[in-house]
Amino acid sequence: MPLVEFNLDGVSALQKALDLPGFNPVVAAGIAELAGVDALGTTSDTGEVGLARFFQENSTLPLNWRLPIKEKSIESLMAYPPARVTFIDPYQDNFCMDFRSSPDMKSIFSQVKRGHPMTIGVRIANDLKQLKNAYKLGVDQVEIHAALPGQAGSPGNRQEALESLAEVTHMAYKYELGVSIAGGVNYRHFQEILGIEVIDTVVVDKEILGKALFIGLENALRDLVFLLR
Repeated sequence: MPLVEFNLDGVSALQKALDLPGFNPVVAAGIAELAGVDALGTTSDTGEVGLARFFQENSTLPLNWRLPIKEKSIESLMAYPPARVTFIDPYQDNFCMDFRSSPDMKSIFSQVKRGHPMTIGVRIANDLKQLKNAYKLGVDQVEIHAALPGQAGSPGNRQEALESLAEVTHMAYKYELGVSIAGGVNYRHFQEILGIEVIDTVVVDKEILGKALFIGLENALRDLVFLLR
């Protein structure tokens, strides 16, 4: 069964939009831990360490820290190494890496691995070519942003999306890479996701916050964990 990562970016966005006392990702992280999720996630587009450092120091859950490949980000990683780092490109659609315009990532990965024993991943689109590029770079994990089956329009598109996702994830498994699925994961997708046994982690974000507004974040996350177990 896949692990569940709760990405706190959606909570951070709502905090900025609503400016409600007590509504913040720090509180949400504590609730997520009580609900039984397996990991936390956060994104720092500029390499800032604020939330990531707090989560590492105050939660027993492993942290997936999403960062762009910048000098400041690498310095932050060395100072506050998480359990896992996922490199992103904030200037591309859905933060997916575009390897054609990326710097010498092999040397960066070597530098990070020499400094601390963390899992290194990249966020990619649901595409075999991107997967092969990631594999050649020597990553440990790929986070695939996919148009999931439940988001497809017609039944034909739905089946096509599921087959594409299965093909890419199984190829990642053959490459001996860890596989995370992110991007629009909600309660309608779980049966289809569970049918792809090679998926290690399901990343959920703002998609569950609507339900959480009605039944509470802890209950919404518990329902999600139960469905994936």
